[in-house]
Amino acid sequence: MNTEALTPTNGERLASSEEADSANAWREETQADQRRHAWYVAKTKPRQEIQTSTVLQQRGLETYFPMITSKRRRGAAGKLEPLFPGYLFVWLDPRTPEWVMSRSAPGVAYFLGSEGIPTPLPDGLVEEIRRRVDQNEYYRQPRFRSGDRVKIIGGPFDGLEAIFDGTLSPTGRSRVLVSIVSRLVPVQLDAEQLQRVT
Repeated sequence: MNTEALTPTNGERLASSEEADSANAWREETQADQRRHAWYVAKTKPRQEIQTSTVLQQRGLETYFPMITSKRRRGAAGKLEPLFPGYLFVWLDPRTPEWVMSRSAPGVAYFLGSEGIPTPLPDGLVEEIRRRVDQNEYYRQPRFRSGDRVKIIGGPFDGLEAIFDGTLSPTGRSRVLVSIVSRLVPVQLDAEQLQRVT
């Protein structure tokens, strides 16, 4: 038996090595491509989040628009409200046609980012928001009623008393009326900055 026929030549070894390198490079590039898909935040036109989400889904993109239930006082049924009004999460790769499809969708004002380049959200953030929404961890219980006297904690109005006027968003943004120069002036604050006056 001729063993020389079974022994690879230098040229064959080089070709085999190049094929392996090429296969490894392709595998790494494929994995990198999968990693480039990420969640991005689209700012929508006012009250068009659901319609915009539907359009993007029809274009083959995955979207997420978290809704939470706000509890009404005296046992009344709560209603679904957006967790982030005016914003929508979109799963895409901005280096592909998905970017043009999403950016040009009716209802999309712009994507959060800088200089026209969208900024991806940190890994796991949307999944954590989804988990919390599914487990009702964002359940909204109004802390104050319109007309309640409150004290402001922190910020430029620290220590001032005000009158609670209403909740502006499910995230707890609230409006209070502060007496400044003998006039009641509306001020927007986070609910965490308010304390009931007894």
